[in-house]
Amino acid sequence: MFKTFFKIAVRQLWQGRLYAVINVAGMAVATACALMAGLYIHDEQSFDRFHATNPHLYRITSTYRDHGQTISTGGTGQVQGPAFQARMPEITHYARVMGGDIYGDVRHGHDAFKLQLLFVDSSFFDVFSFKLLHGDARSALRNVNSVVMSKRTALKFFNRTDVVGQLLEMDADPSAMRLGKPLVVTGVTEDPPTNSSIQFDVLFPFEFMKLSFEDTSWLNAYLGTFIVLRADARATEVVRKFNRIAHALSQTQRKDQPEASAITYGLQKMTDIHLNGQAIPNQNIESGIVMTSRPIYSYIFIGMAGFILLMASINFINIQIASSMKRAKEVGIRKATGSGSGAIIAQFLGESAIVVGIAMALALLIMILFLPAFNELAQKHIPFHRLWSPGLLGWIAGIFIVAIALAALYPAWLISRLNPIETLYAKARLAGSNPAGNVLMVFQFAMAVLLGIASVVFYTQMDFIRSKNLGYNPDRIVKIGIGGARNVQQIYDRFKHELAGDPAFGPVSLSGEFGLRDVVVKGQKILTNVRTVDADYLPMLEMKLLTGRNFSPAFASDGQFGVLVNQAFVRKTSMTDPIGQTLMPDERFGAQGLTIIGVVSDFHFSSLKERIGPLVMPMSAHHGGDALWVKIARGEEHFAVRKLEKTFKTILPSAVFEYTFLHDANTKAYAAELRWQRIINAATIVSVLICSLGLFGLAHLAIAQRRRETGIRMVLGATGFDIAIVFSRNFIRTITVAIALASVAGHYLMHSWLGQFAYHAGMSWWMYAAPGMAALGLALVTVFAQAMRASAADPVRVLRSE
Repeated sequence: MFKTFFKIAVRQLWQGRLYAVINVAGMAVATACALMAGLYIHDEQSFDRFHATNPHLYRITSTYRDHGQTISTGGTGQVQGPAFQARMPEITHYARVMGGDIYGDVRHGHDAFKLQLLFVDSSFFDVFSFKLLHGDARSALRNVNSVVMSKRTALKFFNRTDVVGQLLEMDADPSAMRLGKPLVVTGVTEDPPTNSSIQFDVLFPFEFMKLSFEDTSWLNAYLGTFIVLRADARATEVVRKFNRIAHALSQTQRKDQPEASAITYGLQKMTDIHLNGQAIPNQNIESGIVMTSRPIYSYIFIGMAGFILLMASINFINIQIASSMKRAKEVGIRKATGSGSGAIIAQFLGESAIVVGIAMALALLIMILFLPAFNELAQKHIPFHRLWSPGLLGWIAGIFIVAIALAALYPAWLISRLNPIETLYAKARLAGSNPAGNVLMVFQFAMAVLLGIASVVFYTQMDFIRSKNLGYNPDRIVKIGIGGARNVQQIYDRFKHELAGDPAFGPVSLSGEFGLRDVVVKGQKILTNVRTVDADYLPMLEMKLLTGRNFSPAFASDGQFGVLVNQAFVRKTSMTDPIGQTLMPDERFGAQGLTIIGVVSDFHFSSLKERIGPLVMPMSAHHGGDALWVKIARGEEHFAVRKLEKTFKTILPSAVFEYTFLHDANTKAYAAELRWQRIINAATIVSVLICSLGLFGLAHLAIAQRRRETGIRMVLGATGFDIAIVFSRNFIRTITVAIALASVAGHYLMHSWLGQFAYHAGMSWWMYAAPGMAALGLALVTVFAQAMRASAADPVRVLRSE
C-alpha cells in the first residue's frame, strides 16, 4: 500500500515539477539557515560542559565600588582561593588562572614564537578536564620551572608531541630572569576544545608568575579563581561563608581603602560563563576566560532563521494551493467515490513530506558545503563531526516535523474541504479574495523590508566610521610591540638610527598605553587615560596642537616634568588657562608633579562607541613605552615591512616580530559589527529570494482564480498592461502596509542599535524609503510578468475552459 501511495505521490510531483522545484529550493535554503542557527546555538550551549567536575565547578565572582560605580567581574586576587579552601571543607579543589590575553615570546634554540600564556595552580588538572598526552597530571606543574604545552605548540616547536624533558627559554620575561634557569617541559595536553572558554598554548605554574608579582590584597580582582564544591554543598551557604571570611581577614585593608570596603563575592557555574554577557557585564579577560558571548546573539540567529523558514513555508502554502487547483477534479472524483477527508489529507501530507524530505537532504548538503564560510562568518570553529551529534540530529528531526506542519497542513486541510459537486463542475474556489494569503504576504515583505532597513543602517554606520575624522591620520602608520623587560629606549634609538635617511620611512615614535589612572588636579582626583608619547608623535599622526607647545629637545625638563593633555581633560577640570598648570599622577609616574605644556585637539583614542575622555600624555623617554610607531611612505608598504622585520631581528634576535597597521587595528575594534553586517546582508538576500517565490505563488493563485475575468477584459479590448494594473492594485496595497510596519519596527530597532555608539550617522528618511521602494518594485515586476503572461493566452480558449 505504501509503495503504491509513494508512486502516486511521485507521479503527482513530477506533473507539477515546476512548483515542486520552487518549493524544494525555497525550503532547502530556509532549512539550511535553520540548521546553521541550530548548529550555532548548540555550539554556544556546549561550552565548558566537557569538564568532569561539572556541575560542581564554579568561578568566584567579585562585586565592588570603584570611582562611584558598582563593578561586577569574574576576577579575584591571589589570596582568595587559598584562604577560602583552608577554612571551608565544602571546597575540594581550587585553581587560580591568570592569562587569556597574556602573550609572551617563548624560545627553543633558534625557534621563537609568541604564545598565549596561562599561569595556573598545580591543581589545574584536578579542576579542569584537559587531557594530558604525555606527563603526569599530579606533578606536571609542581616545580617552579615546569611548563605544560598544548599539542599544537609541541608540534610547532618539535614536530612531535613526546617532548617531556625539552628546555625552553623566555629571554625578556621578568619571572624567567629571576628564575635563572631554563624552563622544562613536563607535559603535553590535547589542544583545548574549540568550545572551551579557557584557551592556552603554554601552562606555567602560578609560583613562576609570583617570582615577579606577588599580591596579598583582598581588594584586587584581576585573575580567575575556580573551585570544585562537594556534591552536598549549597552554593548560597558557600557564598555567605565567603563574605564572612573575607570581611574578617581584610579589615585592615578595607580601612585603608574605604571605597573598596564594600567588595562582596559570589559564585558562577562554569557552564554559565560563556553566555554571561549580562550576568557579569565587566568581564575580566585576565581571569583566563576568552571567547565569551551573549545570549542575544543566539536569539538573533534563531529569530532570523525562524523567520526565513516561516517565509519558505508561506511560499510552500501559496504555491501548493495554486498548483492544487489543477487537481480539484481529482479531489472531487475521489470524494464522490467515497474517499474521506482524512485520506485526502494523508495523501497531500505525504506528497509534502517527500518535498520537505528532499529539501532537508539538500539543506544538509548546503550546510556541509558552506560550514567553513559559516564558521568564518559567525567566528566559530565548529568541526564537521559536530554535524552528527545527537543534539543536532534531534534539531534536524524537529525542523522536519515543524516544516511539514507549517507548510503542508493548511493546504491539505483546505483541499480536503472542497465540495465534490463544485469541483466536478469547475466551480470551486480555494481562497476567494485570499485574505490569509494577503496577511502572509504582509508578514513576508515586512520582514524582508526590515532586514533591508537593517542592512542600509549597518552599511551607513560602518561607512560613517570609515570616513569619520578621528582627529589624527592613521594612514600608513605601523605599530610594533616590544614586550618583556627590555631597554625600550635603547631599542627605539637603534631603530631610529637604522631607519634614518631611508625615504621609505617617516618619523619613528615611542609610545605606551597605561590605561585609566588617577590624576590629582587642584585637589580634585580625576580618572583619566594615560598614554606616553614623544616629540615625533603629534606630527607623525598629524594631530592639531590647540595651545602651548609640543615636547622639544630644547627643553630638558620636558622628559621628566612636561605633559600634554587633550581638550576633554581641560573641560573635565574646568581649566580656563591650562598651560603651566600642575597635575599629580599616581605612583607609577613618580611623586613629582607634571606641568601642562600643551593642549591637543580631541582625538578618538578608543572606538566610536565611547565618548572621548580625558587624556594625559607624559613623555615616553622618561616614563617608558611599549610600542614603536613608524610612518611609511606611500607605495613603500611591502618594502618597508620587510626592512622593519630585518631591523627588528637584528636588534632583538630572540624576540618575535609582530606589527599592526593602525588603520587595521581601528577596523578590528568593529569586528563584531562588521560580522553582523555580513550576516544581515546574507539574510536579506535570502529573504528577498524567498519573497520573490512567495509573490510568484500568490500572483499565480490570484490570476488563476480570475482567468474568466481576464478573458472577458481581453475580449472587450483591454491590453496586457491594463490587466497587470488591475491585478497589481491589491498587491500594492498589501506591500504598502508591509513597508509601513517594517519602517516602524526598523526605526525602533535600529535606533536602539545605534544607541551603543557615542558617535553615529543617524537615520534619514531614505533609509526606510530605499528598501521599501525596492520591495515594491520587485512586487510590481513579479506581478506584471505573471499578468502579461496570462494576457497572452487565447481569450476564446480561456472562456471556453471556464
